[in-house]
Amino acid sequence: MRLQETLGLLFLWTLHSAVVYGWPAPEVLPGAKKLQISTAKATGALARIPRSYSLSSVHGLKPKSHLYSNKQNRLAKFNPVAKRILQATGYQKRAPEFQGVTPVLDSAQPSQLKGQETLAFQSQANSYKPNTNLFDAAALKKPLPTNRWWLNLMLEKGADPIHPYPYLVRCANNGSSIGLPKFSSTERAMTSDQVIDWQVGDNKNQLTKRLVTGADELGVQVTWTGTGAAKMNSRFYKGMAFQTFVMTQMTPILRTGHAIVSVQPLENAAADMPALSRVKLNSGAEWLIASKPAIQWKQTSGQLVGQAMYTGFVQLAHLGDKPDSNIQVLQQYAGTYATEGLVTYSKIEGSGDARSANIVLYYKTNADAGGDTSNTYDTPGVPSTNKLLSFVLPHHVDRLDSKILLSPGLTGFRSSKGPLKSIGSNSFSYMQKLETVDFTGTNPIADADKARIQEQLAKDMAKVKVSASDPYFFGKGVARVARLLQIAQEIGDTASASKLQTQVIALLQPWLVEKNNKDPLVYDDTWGGIVSTMGLQDSSADYGQGRYNDHHFHYGYFLYAAAVLAKHDINSFAPLREGASQLLRDYANPSMTDKQFPYMRQFDPYDGHSWAAGLFTFGDGRNQESTGEAINAYYAAYLYAKALGLQETADFYEIILNMEAASARRYWHPTRAQATELYGEGFKHNAIGILWSSKADYATFFGADPEFIYGIQMVPFTPATKMIITQDWVKDAWCSDQGACPDGMKTAAAHANKDGWAQFLYTAYSVVDRNFALENAMACKPDDGNSLTNTLHWILTSGQAAGPPV
Repeated sequence: MRLQETLGLLFLWTLHSAVVYGWPAPEVLPGAKKLQISTAKATGALARIPRSYSLSSVHGLKPKSHLYSNKQNRLAKFNPVAKRILQATGYQKRAPEFQGVTPVLDSAQPSQLKGQETLAFQSQANSYKPNTNLFDAAALKKPLPTNRWWLNLMLEKGADPIHPYPYLVRCANNGSSIGLPKFSSTERAMTSDQVIDWQVGDNKNQLTKRLVTGADELGVQVTWTGTGAAKMNSRFYKGMAFQTFVMTQMTPILRTGHAIVSVQPLENAAADMPALSRVKLNSGAEWLIASKPAIQWKQTSGQLVGQAMYTGFVQLAHLGDKPDSNIQVLQQYAGTYATEGLVTYSKIEGSGDARSANIVLYYKTNADAGGDTSNTYDTPGVPSTNKLLSFVLPHHVDRLDSKILLSPGLTGFRSSKGPLKSIGSNSFSYMQKLETVDFTGTNPIADADKARIQEQLAKDMAKVKVSASDPYFFGKGVARVARLLQIAQEIGDTASASKLQTQVIALLQPWLVEKNNKDPLVYDDTWGGIVSTMGLQDSSADYGQGRYNDHHFHYGYFLYAAAVLAKHDINSFAPLREGASQLLRDYANPSMTDKQFPYMRQFDPYDGHSWAAGLFTFGDGRNQESTGEAINAYYAAYLYAKALGLQETADFYEIILNMEAASARRYWHPTRAQATELYGEGFKHNAIGILWSSKADYATFFGADPEFIYGIQMVPFTPATKMIITQDWVKDAWCSDQGACPDGMKTAAAHANKDGWAQFLYTAYSVVDRNFALENAMACKPDDGNSLTNTLHWILTSGQAAGPPV
């Protein structure tokens, strides 16, 4: 599937800060040209780049066990913040959405997947070492993070930016810089200019060292130290309206590359509120600056300087596109900032597709050591001294109770996922519908169709050899054979199923038991994860496997094959179980106390999807390309836990799977109208090939052909693929009116000329017209991870009959 990618693999390095030590160089100086951090262009084939870094008990906020009896409320048992919410006076009336909700999993306990203490894979050191000059090794211990959204802070020299929406932040040894990116769109991409407005530090140059000193599920902490007692600390979370810097015995200075037009002190709305100043720059940008205790800023050329030996905090917030109205909202919430973030995942009882999950994001704040115990939503116009002002993404807005959105709210703030809406609360929850998926397809196989599938299966039985030696293509191959096994079981062909089961076991044994394949998997005892031998030797080998690129893509295929084996013959699967479980723990470990693998290596609960990029630094932040393979990873995890009877773990993975699928539909699979909302009027497509922290590309890492862009968002075709192949999207993307969208799926399928990519697109069209899909998809040559049997099965069990049944 990715031969072009294999042949064309190279590294794309984005521009680093012009100044590695000392102040970060401002991207815009008066009269100077803007510096574009990213050099990647969406108009050609993008270079494939490695991606990953994860946190678990590494977190500076390592979870503690909680001693509660089984009769006590499990929401409180599994989450200390939830306990405080439950104990709040009148809680049941204020937060009915939490009633009857039980978290599905206690991430502070050992995983149900945990087996023997001894690793199933030989240990080796990674030649790419963590830069201990960038993080506190006492706070962040192995297993280390490899894919978190903020990972640029710990890679190379730590000079590239991070993207705590809606801001861009860079950190250097003597301070931090901040700006509000401006987004613009072209036909094939939405990009951001990544301009810096402010540099925050100490006027006497006392800050000389910065370290990542902690992290949790939602954010990261950075601490600056230096001479004497001078210290500065900041926690970066996505969605925060204010960026906050807590200072100890230092002389605050705010520098800008622009000219300061005016500094206007504002009256406090309440006695205990911070001091506020409205600052206007000659670029047209306006900012609200808050401080507590009050700082009497002295303005000099391009900078604001505070008093010496200051201890307190400084907050900066951009005033957006409507400064006069936005400042009315912002000044109500000045003074509160997040000190810890955590997430709970709960199921709401129901049957079939009426089931749902409740996702809750909590933040502790400085205002109350216990966090927000009321969970009420603020009344506009009423000053708030203990609530967070933050933003939510479009997929949050789609699912949360509209009462949480501020009205009037902040306007003019965007992210790479579209416009942001504001809320005033220390927590928010939203409902995620749970689509029912299983080993079998959406619809049962009609008796008349079984014979047709069996006939094709007999032909494909001669094509079960898998010759690939790298983990990605081997994984695709063994999953292809496992799909044949699953289908043979479904149609009652026990003879073929028996042969296929033997074949799948024989394929997996060299990788998971004997470790005598050409590219053995090993345990990386430097970072904490399972990587390929070739990946350790060459950072570009196996798509950056040795630096934690794409682990969920690769190992998801292994886990699917393992799940099918476990379901059909748990005894035959037994020798493979430990190796398979450790692969799953590598990319989707559900326990924060695991000392071998980080917690949920790639999944980002705020964004609702995974980041594929590993230990490689990018000016545009993290990225993910293949949503189809991401969904396959959590689908396989769900099936695997289900096959082993690990109900709590299966419930957890089912929620993660549905979150990943929902984000794929929202951000990678938009209709043309939705794409305009998210990516701007200039963007002319209804698919995203690569979504980054700060931009969106209609392209892939291995080519710009439209069949690649559409197809990589679908593969592999399993029963879970129906979660992202919706009829509305396919109709819109197929685009029979080629004048309206010349790169539509219809044209792409024709351009692919009956190869595996064309087959994917025709198969997807079966949700619109099953007969048309059968006629065209079955005439194509399958991809190396697919088969005609699987194509036929998918269309017959997931397609929509436009005419008489086939």
